[in-house]
Amino acid sequence: MKEGTGHWARGLSDMCRRRTIAGRVMKVAVVAAAMLGVAPLAAAQKAAGDVPPTRVMIDRSLSRSLVRVTGYAGASVSFVLEQAWPGGTARTRQLSDVAAIIGAGERTDPARAGTSLVELVDGTRLFGSLEPPTEGDHSGESAIAHATSIGDVRFDLDHLSRLVFDATAESTPFAPGDADVVELANGDRMEGLVASLWPLVVEDAADASKKTELTPDRVRQIVMSNKRRESGLSRVWLRDGSVVNVSSFVKSDGGELAGEARVDGNDGVLRLRAGADRVLALVMSGTKLVPLSEIPVSAYRPGTGRRWAPGPSVVGGSSGASGGTLGGALGGDIELSGPLTAEWELPKGAARFSAGVELSAGARTLGSCTLIVEWRGQEIARVVLSGATPTGEIIAGLDRGGGRLAVKIESGERGPVQNTVVLRQAMVMEERE
Repeated sequence: MKEGTGHWARGLSDMCRRRTIAGRVMKVAVVAAAMLGVAPLAAAQKAAGDVPPTRVMIDRSLSRSLVRVTGYAGASVSFVLEQAWPGGTARTRQLSDVAAIIGAGERTDPARAGTSLVELVDGTRLFGSLEPPTEGDHSGESAIAHATSIGDVRFDLDHLSRLVFDATAESTPFAPGDADVVELANGDRMEGLVASLWPLVVEDAADASKKTELTPDRVRQIVMSNKRRESGLSRVWLRDGSVVNVSSFVKSDGGELAGEARVDGNDGVLRLRAGADRVLALVMSGTKLVPLSEIPVSAYRPGTGRRWAPGPSVVGGSSGASGGTLGGALGGDIELSGPLTAEWELPKGAARFSAGVELSAGARTLGSCTLIVEWRGQEIARVVLSGATPTGEIIAGLDRGGGRLAVKIESGERGPVQNTVVLRQAMVMEERE
């Protein structure tokens, strides 16, 4: 077991406790500042200090460590292991040795007033104001997003996946179909072809000669029928909800993550610069991590001692245009109410499976169970959980070619009581054929 790996789940509980203490310090500082006539935010920051963000670092074997990221320097990251914080030795690791660095339950900031959400077919996600281009052919089919993350980005309808004119409004993404879909502010939907953005013109799906012109205030969102494409680049999730594809990382000052951003359909090279606290997640190129929570459950059934069991439920994950955890970075956690067996059909390229495992907070008084993972009917991992040992980790290799992954929860000595288990950041690593 690599150093730091066995402590990551226990570290999450300790981290939450320290956050509570830090929050109390912050409140005391604000009250004291008010009494002394000092600016509350400045006083609170001085009292609490600049605390490096907590992240889960996952290496190429899918082994994970809970760390404090202190900064980036070109293609490397500096960090301190969580169990050694504060005062521990700072370490450096090349990003090429890392599969992913992801936030530990943090949420993105709410969208700012006056911003739109633009999602492109290559997975790019931008927040900013929109305006029509001033020149160029087919300018009505293009737009410029003044993105908060990487500056001005021009995109056209052929590369657009989803557009929400008012990013602060509640909107729920839905799967694209064979036609473009315009969801109106009142919830009604129009299907057809979005022919232009300036003005917004929709051709009817049944009769192309029938055109409807709409103003942005009447539209909640547009979901295009364009096929999604993988960029094959490294991907960065930012605190403001942006998702940026990066072709290479470059040196910067002050510990910022800096890189050359690429947008499908845009020939220019855009610049990304973000402090460590603004980087919620990073998945490196050459790594395809598929959250288990985004793979449909193919079957589930109750275990011994139960006539019925609820199916697996996803907690956390993306929650729309604003306020989501990572906007789909690595999906949500999976809660399993045992005893039961749940199964997923994995793709042909599946090569490794990894997950943090823990008894849910409400099941640690009487909970006692064993979690077993099977691949194509053969056991590949086993973790025994109880109130004394409520956490564990699974890292298992998978013979490629596709197959069925089964997760079983078997009751322990106390029977089918409080056997609720959470799979934290469960993911499948795919390798190219």
